[in-house]
Amino acid sequence: MKMKNLIDLANLIGDENLRKKTIELLKNIKITNKNFEKYEKDKTKFEEAFGGTSEFHHPYKGGLVDHTYTVTKICIEIANIFENVYKIKINKDFLISASLLHDVMKIYSFKKEGDVTMSSDAKIDHGTWMCCELYARGFPEEVIHIIASHFGPNGPTPPQTTEALILFYVDSLDSTIETFWRSLGLTKS
Repeated sequence: MKMKNLIDLANLIGDENLRKKTIELLKNIKITNKNFEKYEKDKTKFEEAFGGTSEFHHPYKGGLVDHTYTVTKICIEIANIFENVYKIKINKDFLISASLLHDVMKIYSFKKEGDVTMSSDAKIDHGTWMCCELYARGFPEEVIHIIASHFGPNGPTPPQTTEALILFYVDSLDSTIETFWRSLGLTKS
């Protein structure tokens, strides 16, 4: 997967302002808070970043972009199915933006020294950090909520919308399935 694939998905966002903000952040991942600039020097390119530690999911170069692409594609499909079957409206603009951005701050969270491990420098988890960045950039509260709640019902911010529940379950599903496949030697490690 490449950044182009993620930009193609971002272009599905109908709201022009949200689409532009999402694409700009993906293309130019930059911390806007001057107090956090110390992390900029250590960041990995998004396309080369690990999706998780060696004990968890997508712990390989490019794992983060693979995970992000897969999660976003599945979220879109589930939203389409729910809308078709249950005749309810799901805000796919919010869901797509949140799916594409939910793990972006992982580029500052992991290091590879033999195994992929958590960086001891980062004191804020990737989800909270992303929410702070989105708030600073003027993203809608709904997108911030979806990302804040992607840790699920037992996390610090339980999902309160259909879009948030979809991202939580899809993120968990993709993480779990990739970890399972890797344990069987079916995917890269």
